[in-house]
Amino acid sequence: MEEPVNVCRCCRGSLHELDNNPLCKVCSPWNDAKELLLLSTPPWQNYMQQHQTELLNQTINWLRDDRRIISYMPYNRGWAELLRKLTGNMHILSIDIQIEFHRDYDSYLAVFEKLAARGSRLFPKLEGGEIDDNEITVRFNGHEVRTLGKSIIVDGAKIERGPGTLLFMMMIENRVESVALRFLNLFHQIEGTGQNHANSNEKLSRDVLRDGRFNPYGAADSPQTKSRKKKNAPPPLCDWNHETYLLGIELGISGRHVIPLPTQPSLLERFLTIWGGRPSTLVSDRLRAATRHLTKIVGLHSEDARITPLERSFSLYRSIIDGNPNVEVIDNGLVVKGGLNILWRITPGRGAHNAPYLIQTMAPNKVGLGQPICMFDDAELPLGDRLCSVVLGLLNDDKIIHQFEQIKYAVHQYKIVNARDHITTALGDLFP
Repeated sequence: MEEPVNVCRCCRGSLHELDNNPLCKVCSPWNDAKELLLLSTPPWQNYMQQHQTELLNQTINWLRDDRRIISYMPYNRGWAELLRKLTGNMHILSIDIQIEFHRDYDSYLAVFEKLAARGSRLFPKLEGGEIDDNEITVRFNGHEVRTLGKSIIVDGAKIERGPGTLLFMMMIENRVESVALRFLNLFHQIEGTGQNHANSNEKLSRDVLRDGRFNPYGAADSPQTKSRKKKNAPPPLCDWNHETYLLGIELGISGRHVIPLPTQPSLLERFLTIWGGRPSTLVSDRLRAATRHLTKIVGLHSEDARITPLERSFSLYRSIIDGNPNVEVIDNGLVVKGGLNILWRITPGRGAHNAPYLIQTMAPNKVGLGQPICMFDDAELPLGDRLCSVVLGLLNDDKIIHQFEQIKYAVHQYKIVNARDHITTALGDLFP
């Protein structure tokens, strides 16, 4: 007998105990449960289990023989020991710096309490101080840090999500690079959302050929062959807490497990560098194999961990909908009541500009529907994020009507149709 599912397979939010559907009512119209089961397993884990079974077996035996790594995990000391053994680089060190003992700890604490109270994604699932609208500006280790809503601005750069304490630890390390840029680059490596340089490589090759600069194969200025162009390694895929990222894997009936990655920024960057294929793909495969086993051995069972961008996007989508009296979840989508008291229905389908949803006005009797309209969004974002922008926009239709002609036209048509229906109903009452 299959065990009951306690969390939604998509947003990882709680499910009703009597609900046999693996998806909640918010996520169900937009996702296929069987497809999500495949997508929830990280690609690197699938690759290792299907094509590197021998390496997995060798690695587990190696870890059992060298018990120091397992005994030190999942702390910085354990990660440093693992990376040293895999690469042979004895210069990889763990430096335990406690932020509590830093001279500017009070500044960190003020920012932490402010953002945690507001439910910031920089300090998730933590309680802070009193909630207010006042922003603060502090200095931390020479950097200017300012709060802005649920975000943080470091030296003028805005950061909205990721491990907040890890960001402050980067400020302590005093690198030459911009702290914000370093933090965001690391985030994109974790998510696998870094810029793809394939197009620029192809453009360079065409330019070299076009202006006659092409030399025989092997010359320093000849275009790279496809086999030598950089290939993107599968990202680790992680959730995060305020200290670091939590790498997740799927273990079948045992569920989802996560392991905290290094809290030392430089050590975490070294981990990602090796993960990405340097110094060699063999070393990176050994790191993935070791990480899988270590997550299974010392990791934490965490079904509500959201390790994929899709899961996080639908978690945000559900948080907007749950408890909002102006949003009603229906069998095939949802109905939004905006500031103009107009009902908007959002359902799956091929919408304008190939959007994966249809947006239509809905009559007060919830029967008549208007023509589908378009709302421009970022097609590169996960579906949940796109739906969030649509819902938030329609909740404020009294404001966006002045910005988008398609909204203005839909409202105009809605009023004409409903005025006509109102007149017809009134005449019917006079002349039954």
